[in-house]
Amino acid sequence: LMHHEIGVPADRAWDVVGRHFADIGGWAAPILGSSLDAPAPAVGATRTCHIRGLGPFPAGAVREQLLHYDDTARSLHYQAVDGMPAFVTRAVNRWTVVPLAADRCAVRVHATLTLGRPFRWLGPVLRLRMLGESRAVLTDLEHFLLTGRPHPRKEPARSPGPGPGD
Repeated sequence: LMHHEIGVPADRAWDVVGRHFADIGGWAAPILGSSLDAPAPAVGATRTCHIRGLGPFPAGAVREQLLHYDDTARSLHYQAVDGMPAFVTRAVNRWTVVPLAADRCAVRVHATLTLGRPFRWLGPVLRLRMLGESRAVLTDLEHFLLTGRPHPRKEPARSPGPGPGD
């Protein structure tokens, strides 16, 4: 479980995390682009994230289905349904935004990976890796919320756009 305090109102953080669930590719460095198969986040909607390779996770697309979405409680849960490495049998992520004061909130992320039996020995290594990646994504979120721009580390992750004259 990761807990990250950010100096913005909870509703502002939730707007990015929840209401704009489809747009994580605009601010999270590991994600090159993202889209949602529905006009707004709702249970059953599927988000596709195009990701950079991360350690044992190859570059490619991961599809995530919303299992729970509660705008009032500022909480959502989603599960990877396609695109995870074969050794991951289940991947669930839970995000919650909690108000701490009028101008401060906590963003809580709880990721759970279930590994196939022959790969369970990777658990401690993957746990450390995922904690580091979760911290980095929460830092990306904080930077985006405070500045309105992606974190500088996001720039190398972006796909190059057309050059002049293209």
